[in-house]
Amino acid sequence: MLKMIRQAVKEDFGSIVEMLEKAGLSTEGVEEAIESFLVVEDGEENLIGTLGVEIQNRTGLLRSLVITKELGGDDLFSLFQEVLKLSKERGLEKLFLISNRKASIDFFHLLGFAEAKEDDVEELAEFTHAQKLSTVDECVVMKLIF
Repeated sequence: MLKMIRQAVKEDFGSIVEMLEKAGLSTEGVEEAIESFLVVEDGEENLIGTLGVEIQNRTGLLRSLVITKELGGDDLFSLFQEVLKLSKERGLEKLFLISNRKASIDFFHLLGFAEAKEDDVEELAEFTHAQKLSTVDECVVMKLIF
């Protein structure tokens, strides 16, 4: 099945929010960051994945990864490659992610992420999405420098 990754537009907001709510994820700040989201559509233009970046100055935080079963491993890798490209185009110097899924760590290492140090974590204090995750147990913070 043909899939397309593209930058989200304002008209995608409702579909992205619906997908995030269904996955039990926060939708706070999505509207303001909509142009820093990517969406994946199937051949019939159904939304089957999304991934966003919350940006402050030259630092970004990945957020709101939701995929459906139609999105395979290669598609997921492509989605991350595209979000890295978008981050570079936006002039970001650093990109963080926060995950509580230990099984994902190796995948993120393949993309160039490394575990963040304590000083790095403090830098995320002002990010809306990081504040939401501060109550989640056993989170790992990772960082990529461009």
